[in-house]
Amino acid sequence: MSKEELFVPRQTNTALYMQLYEAGYPVADIVRVQKAYRVCCAMFNGRYRKTGRPFICHAVGAASSVAHFDKSIDLVLAAMFHASYDSGQYPDGKSSRRSDAHRKWLEQRIGPNVESIVARLVDMKFETGDPERLASVGVPAGDEDLLFLVLAHEVDDLADGGLAFAPKYGQSIRSRIAACATLAGHLGRESLAATIEGYGRRYENMAWAAPLQETKLEGFRVAPNLRAYLKLRRENLRGDSVEVL
Repeated sequence: MSKEELFVPRQTNTALYMQLYEAGYPVADIVRVQKAYRVCCAMFNGRYRKTGRPFICHAVGAASSVAHFDKSIDLVLAAMFHASYDSGQYPDGKSSRRSDAHRKWLEQRIGPNVESIVARLVDMKFETGDPERLASVGVPAGDEDLLFLVLAHEVDDLADGGLAFAPKYGQSIRSRIAACATLAGHLGRESLAATIEGYGRRYENMAWAAPLQETKLEGFRVAPNLRAYLKLRRENLRGDSVEVL
């Protein structure tokens, strides 16, 4: 697969809607994604990834990648909310863990089936060395949908050079990319495997990115100062077009 042919995940909500429509998704499904996107904006407001990319762009990118390689609207939504029980912000402000209250809150907004997929993703380990391990021992039966989601998610990580600017898996990710492509092949998703391999070839020529690498490999959140927060609260109480989670 050539550089020009590589699929590039969309990074904005409207571009995602266009992608879904052009792929033949019913308008009712696109409306469902639109409503979910607003929830996603609230949950990840002010959050940035290690590279400095707004987290909402990554959420859209993961959903876009899933939509490119599959036609399930539930999987598209699960990809958008994949970090809900890791980095999401809930109204109670306590944590992002999957408590009964958080589960019910999220179910009401994205549906119980999507929420159950998101919850199962919590136990799908895909950190350093995990793709290589899974390629060797195999994925438990019944978790093929989760494997597809994390592989599609990997495409969004790869596509914008993120694993070069913030090399959370080490300076060399050659074995990881090879394992991900192998796993995609095991799922019978040859197009996904080819895309992962294509991006892998790009990373072989990204030594130039070394001066741009982030030294602190942690995501971060930017919050308004207290005065700005109180102003938003007042505007919300007056009925102005401000949403406070």
